[in-house]
Amino acid sequence: MRSRLLPSAAIGVLFIVSGLLSAAKAFSERALWIEFQEEGKHTTTIAMTEGIARELLDSKDHGFHFSNRDKKELLTREMLLAVLDGDKDVVEVHDSDNGTSARAYMRNLKSPGTGSGKDRLILETYKSGNRNFRIALPDIEVEKEGNEDGELVKSSFGWKGLLPFLAKSGGAVYIDNREDDTEVWIYVD
Repeated sequence: MRSRLLPSAAIGVLFIVSGLLSAAKAFSERALWIEFQEEGKHTTTIAMTEGIARELLDSKDHGFHFSNRDKKELLTREMLLAVLDGDKDVVEVHDSDNGTSARAYMRNLKSPGTGSGKDRLILETYKSGNRNFRIALPDIEVEKEGNEDGELVKSSFGWKGLLPFLAKSGGAVYIDNREDDTEVWIYVD
């Protein structure tokens, strides 16, 4: 009798563990990571979930590029797309003239989001590992009497109009500035 219960109990445990693992991964997404160094010292890391990176790189409207101190383009759109598309695992670029270098690769990014479903844009900043600022921006709808007939006029405004690429893709952006020990998170929750 014991030998029959053990396999069924093990199967039950496997289902529970796999459910917990899939829930834990719900807020971990593939992301494009970009690390910058100046004169051999790691200065900044930027990570953005794949949807956001694709929206930014595919759009011709955004002036999205990474430059070195001399304003020469260090990482090109084509280099970053090669990493996103899986054509290259890592892209590393060094500018020996001024000691600037960059490295781009794909890795998971675990957002601090909770999956609340409230469709809010969250901005959080951290200093020395402690959160020191947080704001949650929902889209806002306003109703007012619009004319003599007493008709209600609705208008809405909010973060989606300002950041349509983020509203479309969801996800998160993470920036770690090692020079002043600050981190910034922007994510949709």
